[in-house]
Amino acid sequence: MNNIKRSELLFIAADECVSHAQGSFDRGVWNMSIRRSQEAVELELTAILALIGVHYPKDHDQAPLAIRTLKANNFDLGQDSEQIERISIDLSRKRGPALHQEEGYGKDDAIKALDDANFVISKIQEVRKDLLQKINK
Repeated sequence: MNNIKRSELLFIAADECVSHAQGSFDRGVWNMSIRRSQEAVELELTAILALIGVHYPKDHDQAPLAIRTLKANNFDLGQDSEQIERISIDLSRKRGPALHQEEGYGKDDAIKALDDANFVISKIQEVRKDLLQKINK
């Protein structure tokens, strides 16, 4: 499987996770909304790494590698990169406790997680568009 195909599958999976996060939120299942939001961020960052051709580690926080790799490939996200890193580490730390019901996250936590996931997705999709234009030249 080539990098473009693998990245497409990962982007689709990220989109599916954020849809599940929204569904969980709509049903008031805050912990699962947070868990799925984290998965969406992880998959979105993994997808952009795959598109660039970087072998990504099996890690829940892909932001540090993704940001470094994007910058090295002339995709500097500026201040957004810091926010993406903060979001990724925050959600990756909440991932396990949310799944195992070790923390009782509330509606406000779930709103923030969804907003954060959508922020990361929107920023990475901008890079994806630019990167695909370069690849297809």
